[in-house]
Amino acid sequence: MKKILFISLAFIAFGFTACDSKSPITSNAVSKTKINEEKPKFQSQNYSLITTDEKIISFTSTEEGLDFDEFKNKKAVIIDIFATWCPPCIESLPMLKEIKEINKDNLEIVSVLFQDPKTSEEIKEFIKQHQINYPITMGSDNQKLADELSVKKVPEMFLFSKTGKFVHKFVGKVPKEELEKYLKIAIEN
Repeated sequence: MKKILFISLAFIAFGFTACDSKSPITSNAVSKTKINEEKPKFQSQNYSLITTDEKIISFTSTEEGLDFDEFKNKKAVIIDIFATWCPPCIESLPMLKEIKEINKDNLEIVSVLFQDPKTSEEIKEFIKQHQINYPITMGSDNQKLADELSVKKVPEMFLFSKTGKFVHKFVGKVPKEELEKYLKIAIEN
């Protein structure tokens, strides 16, 4: 039993430190779970996030939130800032997939790869492995958006209403019930 506990703890510690030599990752880079009422300060900027299948998700930041070209007045949007090396990010995948499936007509989830130097092929394999049913974006605008949202740790999620207004920020692993409560607000507004 002690051996299993030791192996489990070693694996968890490895998960917090494993990454390439370009960006040493520690447990300090992983967010603790909390709900954050603080509204990000948005500046007017244009974004073009590029998905792994080379589609572009365009939007402009406004004082109120993010004005999505494709989703405005159609779908609420969750911007999920994540990394493939982040255990809480991986643990959240089944919940996000389920919420996306249940709300497919009213919700879009856009996962934004954060400080995770993966190739497009590696992310496509990650999507396949985890059966992700929403886009993951890569590229320089990912960091630009993370900077505007003041992201320092992952995971962080930002929820926007159908009209693009900021609704709520979640830091760390989010309980499904908490996300659904705010999602209802975002979909109805």
